[in-house]
Amino acid sequence: MHDGLLVLLWSAVFAGGLAVCLWLSRRGLARTYVRDVLHVGAGVWPLGWWAWQSPWPPIVVATTGFVLLLAVPLLARRVAAAGKLERAVSGEGEAWSGLVLYAFSAAVFTAVGLLGNAPIPAAAALLALALGDGLGGLVGRLWGRHRFRVPWAKTKSIEGSAVVALFAALGTAMAELLHGVPLTAGRVLGAGVAAALAEAIAPRATDNVLVPLAVWLVAGGLESGGPP
Repeated sequence: MHDGLLVLLWSAVFAGGLAVCLWLSRRGLARTYVRDVLHVGAGVWPLGWWAWQSPWPPIVVATTGFVLLLAVPLLARRVAAAGKLERAVSGEGEAWSGLVLYAFSAAVFTAVGLLGNAPIPAAAALLALALGDGLGGLVGRLWGRHRFRVPWAKTKSIEGSAVVALFAALGTAMAELLHGVPLTAGRVLGAGVAAALAEAIAPRATDNVLVPLAVWLVAGGLESGGPP
């Protein structure tokens, strides 16, 4: 498919995802769960990297998304849609800055993965963020019973951290399989553990940067030419 059509397609996907979040909010779903839907749903982005002919259009798409989310609080008082979106996914303990950092990670790792010709570590980083961090937070809130906390971070649960590790590992495995690389047990398991540790010790909202960074490092992001 031509990159121009892909730009239109992904723009529609992102706009549709935000529209779904607004609809769920209007239906009465709590903001934290609306945020979970957005958090996990954004994981579709690295799944489509293989279809681009040039790295620049997806980098522009991801960067534009980051800039638009960064601008939402500034527009909220003047543009009704921006205000509705901000209220739908922030508040009740959820900061808008966390969503901005998520978009920042998406833009950075899109550029790092596609320009560096090493998409697997970058895709693993974003899939671990979407699946591991997103589902781990949901499970921790609903079913977490064994709590712990480091001094500078939010309270976590062992159950939630286990889900972070499990689905971050799954995201890493998906990145490998998507790009035709045989599964490497050490890398997959290491990425899961790294994601869980990063999520547990991250100060508020910074997990959206620290989790993908930790997974990228473990998945081989520092090695030129791709993962080991």
